[in-house]
Amino acid sequence: MEIRQLRYFIAVAEERNFTRAAARLTMTQPALSRAIRALERDVGAPLLVRAPGDVSLTPAGEILLGEARTLVSQAGHAMSRARRAAGTQDPLTVTGPGCDAWLLNELVHAYDETRPLMPGRVMVGNAGDQLDQLRSGAADLALLRGSIDDETLESVILLMEQVHVLLAASHPLAGREAIVMADLSDEQVVRWKEDNFRHVAAELWPDGPPGRPGPEVSDGMQMLAVVRLGQAVVLCTPRAAAATGSADVRAVRLSDGPSLPLRLAWLRDHSQMRSVRRFAHHSRAVCARQDGQAVRDLARWPPDHG
Repeated sequence: MEIRQLRYFIAVAEERNFTRAAARLTMTQPALSRAIRALERDVGAPLLVRAPGDVSLTPAGEILLGEARTLVSQAGHAMSRARRAAGTQDPLTVTGPGCDAWLLNELVHAYDETRPLMPGRVMVGNAGDQLDQLRSGAADLALLRGSIDDETLESVILLMEQVHVLLAASHPLAGREAIVMADLSDEQVVRWKEDNFRHVAAELWPDGPPGRPGPEVSDGMQMLAVVRLGQAVVLCTPRAAAATGSADVRAVRLSDGPSLPLRLAWLRDHSQMRSVRRFAHHSRAVCARQDGQAVRDLARWPPDHG
């Protein structure tokens, strides 16, 4: 059994779909299916119950998922410790999606101004791959949205972001200061192919999102084109809307919509916990100064015992 196989299994178990997991791993679905079947042969038991468009875990799969996350995390830590012992360890790496690049850069820059022993650096990833970056050891901290149901991770909420609606500038609702969900009842809302944020959507909209299912898109350029053409609207955060940099779209606050937590997360047993906690503490302070909706009193942050 190889660490690579365990990473594949974790992706399938979390996505509950081979197509989405293959896209997340940037590999073909047939290759992923072969790798999972090889793993099942090594284990000597089925790990997944396969159904059209969906998979679920068998009892053996449930056990292996927890153990696999631990093993992948330990492998990343082993590489990290070895590199630090050799004096070749990279700086403290913080990752997040492209729409958060400016915030990542601001947090790392502010942290580096304190002249830490381990300076930080930004690594921009694809949407939804931050957990993979943490577990593989490629990143030390990651910006994530929504709750985290993973005992191997710790996190702190940096900001609460009000959901906005991205519309074409010519849209009748674009001139309003705020809109309500009822205004979207007849609007088509963009859906994402290979969506890695299904758990976030379920938290925000337990009864389903407002509006009607609209066209599916696979990247930001397609999304922006659909909105510009007036074919659909997008539910997003203000930061994601600002990242489009487009003058012909507008982001309008959804006044009765939910707020979405933006978290900074890291592995619970990180080998450089002192540096990780110091970065998280500093970042929380920076965001608390900038955002009146900060949700955790800085004084409640646990002391840095390293």
